[in-house]
Amino acid sequence: MSNKGWIKTYRDQFNSWISKKPFCDGYAWTYLYAKANHKKGMVNFRNEYISVERGQFLTSKLKLQKKYGWTYRHVENFLKALKNDENITYRTTNRYIVITIVNYNKYQGSDEQNGEQNEEQVKNRLGTDLERGNTNKNVKNVKKEDSMSSTVKEIVDYLNKKTNKHFKPTTESTKRLIKARLKEKNTVLFFKWVIDTKCKDWLNDPKMDKFLRPETLFGNKFEGYLEERDITIVEKEGD
Repeated sequence: MSNKGWIKTYRDQFNSWISKKPFCDGYAWTYLYAKANHKKGMVNFRNEYISVERGQFLTSKLKLQKKYGWTYRHVENFLKALKNDENITYRTTNRYIVITIVNYNKYQGSDEQNGEQNEEQVKNRLGTDLERGNTNKNVKNVKKEDSMSSTVKEIVDYLNKKTNKHFKPTTESTKRLIKARLKEKNTVLFFKWVIDTKCKDWLNDPKMDKFLRPETLFGNKFEGYLEERDITIVEKEGD
């Protein structure tokens, strides 16, 4: 019998007496992907609205320390271990931390996405897949490419909206740069942060406005531009 499958996790259980402290590593990990946003949206931090993607979670190391019943160093080491094992990526500021759950759908997909199949269904599907040969692989590649094209378009459209320019998401050099940054575990939100940051610096400067372009923003200096992001956020109580 396979141990693979899915169950629903009640988020409020982490505020119950059953969630005794200190948490074990497994329970702490469950907390992270259970608290991650299930869809793209905005998080309100005392009237400061922050955009988050599906599978992302805004918190702080101090808040996790309190929730887990751990030391601050234990929290840091735990997050680093999860990152090294490619379970999460995260970005920190002086106020909060953005945690992104890698392969979020693996843990919190819908019933339709994650429903278990019985053994007979698995056997039938296996035979069908063998007959198809590389067909499924080709379909997956097409879907992956379509998803990537949609992501590139979202980023370029955002840049055009902010700069009132007309860059094309189909330009090969632009697609190559964006794909390279995405492979480095950057999210769409991070691209928007870079665009917002440099628009603030350069948009009204005739000498610098010309650098508000994909070649400059999404090149090798992307990480440096990302670190310039300065959002003052006061966390709300709770969680």
